[in-house]
Amino acid sequence: MGEGQTREIQTERGPVELRTYVAPDEVARLDLDEGIGVFASYRSILTCLDSLIHQASLPGANLCLALQGGKRILGYAVRRPPAAGERWAAMDPPLLYEVFGENARGWRSQGLMKPMLEMVVNEPENEARILYIVGYSWTWDLDKTKKHVHAYRDTIIHLLTPLGFKQYPTNEPNVSLRAENLFMARIGSEIDRVVKRRFTNLLFGIGED
Repeated sequence: MGEGQTREIQTERGPVELRTYVAPDEVARLDLDEGIGVFASYRSILTCLDSLIHQASLPGANLCLALQGGKRILGYAVRRPPAAGERWAAMDPPLLYEVFGENARGWRSQGLMKPMLEMVVNEPENEARILYIVGYSWTWDLDKTKKHVHAYRDTIIHLLTPLGFKQYPTNEPNVSLRAENLFMARIGSEIDRVVKRRFTNLLFGIGED
């Protein structure tokens, strides 16, 4: 596990503490804001404390939380290894790590996600990794944001591009199911040409050459 960091940011609704490498036992003592959960037309990626505890317990994971009053979880960003059975878990050694996050409804205009992603992504260890995000349009809260699906997609791209992520084409079935879905990756500066080629092959389901 890496060394945890804390950062306080000021929002229109008061100060919020950002904390990385939150341990499973710490998560268990927190409360989840009601803006993260299950709604009539939207379901959060992670819906309960148990799901966050699981993320924090994964090998190599970094769970970053946005906390109000040191107690209430307003949002999260996660770096985690790909789930077993996913295409992205096929690289050996496992250099790929998924990044994703969410802010609670009511806190999405408060500037929490950008600094959380910075804390998760801008670690020296990630220069020896390939970080990726998978954007499935059916997981986006279009109802609350009132954004068209392409505008929501553009928001994600604009958020991640300054962190070194680039769009990559892939024929992975879930991603290619809809044209608006998105795959982006950040290739660390220490990744050599051979590994880059293996990653490029993996994007199209091509095994080791």
